[in-house]
Amino acid sequence: MESGDFRHITIEKLGPAKAEELSTLLLAADKEYSRHFIPFEFDRETIETILGQARKDQYFGVYLSGSLAGFYMLRGFDQGYEIPSYGVWIGPGSSGLGLASLTLHHALSFCRANGIKKLMLKVHPENIVAKGIYERNGFNAQGVDDKNNNIIYYKKL
Repeated sequence: MESGDFRHITIEKLGPAKAEELSTLLLAADKEYSRHFIPFEFDRETIETILGQARKDQYFGVYLSGSLAGFYMLRGFDQGYEIPSYGVWIGPGSSGLGLASLTLHHALSFCRANGIKKLMLKVHPENIVAKGIYERNGFNAQGVDDKNNNIIYYKKL
């Protein structure tokens, strides 16, 4: 790799103008790849509405050399919860680069900087890689979601 050829990584807040870009990325992935990630429908209209209505909820895009590679969210604030729910999705072409871990550290820093004392996330029991990342980062399993059998993890900050 020559000097100046490095790929750069940025994390940017997503607004409604990014709905089509996010929808395209999510819909381009094989359904099997996204089978455990079902926070909302992936069509542009749904995503545009969600991003447009977010007041306290946070949605961040992860960009690799200017191209959207994935996103993460901290949701629940707009519904009155004090403990946000973290969710992340990295596209198949960018998985394995550590971007999901990067978003987790960004989310933890965001929460600490904003006085948020606890973070929650849910993981499908078959998602061994994600469970390992969260457990290595101090998340503790504290229950199971009755709706889908996902493991509920919490971390005190």
